[in-house]
Amino acid sequence: MEKKDFPKGTKPREIFVYTCERIAEPLIPLGYKYRKSKNDIYKKNGIFVFSFDFSPSIRFGSTTFTASFHVSSPVIAQWRSEQEGEEEAYDDGIVGTSIARLTRRYNDFPRYEVATLIERERSIQEISGQIQDYALPFFARFSDLPKLLDDVEREGFFPHRKGFDVPKRNREFIECFREYLQKQ
Repeated sequence: MEKKDFPKGTKPREIFVYTCERIAEPLIPLGYKYRKSKNDIYKKNGIFVFSFDFSPSIRFGSTTFTASFHVSSPVIAQWRSEQEGEEEAYDDGIVGTSIARLTRRYNDFPRYEVATLIERERSIQEISGQIQDYALPFFARFSDLPKLLDDVEREGFFPHRKGFDVPKRNREFIECFREYLQKQ
């Protein structure tokens, strides 16, 4: 899509969707899909699902939003169901937070403003850069599951964020996928 300003009367939702589509563009050739209805970009890769979620602000309208990433898996959902004695898989989340928290510079959920051309282009560039430089390498760690299990056991998912990892989630991940690897 080309850079443009929007005609007067353009709905905030249209500006938000345009921004998300621009962020998604470089990820499409890598196998990611953009779902406008869910405001996310996702990719299923073996037993893992990687996604970027964009949440418009209810308070400020669709021209202000937050950006987060998630890794999930039906394998851990099934494992958690078995651990709880439930028939239905309920939580497939492994890890997720704001994209900005991966960068070592930020420790929050920044709001991105996209109401003007300058704000929009700056937000697109910043989020796209964070995805390329931090999120995609983070997702690549999941391609070597035995090494990732050792890393998480030793340092957690985010060794650069002391106290940020959730010990229970990390233990569940390690137990679940060690069992999974033994069955393979």
